[in-house]
Amino acid sequence: MGLSKTFIIQSIKENKFRVTEHATLQRLERNITIENIKHALLNVDIIEHNPESKPYPSCLVLGWLKTGDPLHVKCSMGTIEPKLRIVTVYEPSDEEWESDYKTRKKMRR
Repeated sequence: MGLSKTFIIQSIKENKFRVTEHATLQRLERNITIENIKHALLNVDIIEHNPESKPYPSCLVLGWLKTGDPLHVKCSMGTIEPKLRIVTVYEPSDEEWESDYKTRKKMRR
């Protein structure tokens, strides 16, 4: 199974995921708990695929916090268990994202 919505949800339900050092620093700086991340990842939409990401292909997903606020999580699938890797996590800004939080705004030049 590749990096898909089903894989992400199943991994979260089974507690088979790990948070990278980068994501840990980001979530702590932003006061985002592991429970917040798990809640958001149980009902996600993949909004961007990044097959060229290194060291593993990744995707950006949109989930929702219990507060109703959006949460973006970059996920990848590693080669060792648990395979789901949480790469980074942040609340998307209104300046960069359309109101659906799935579409990047076109930057004016």
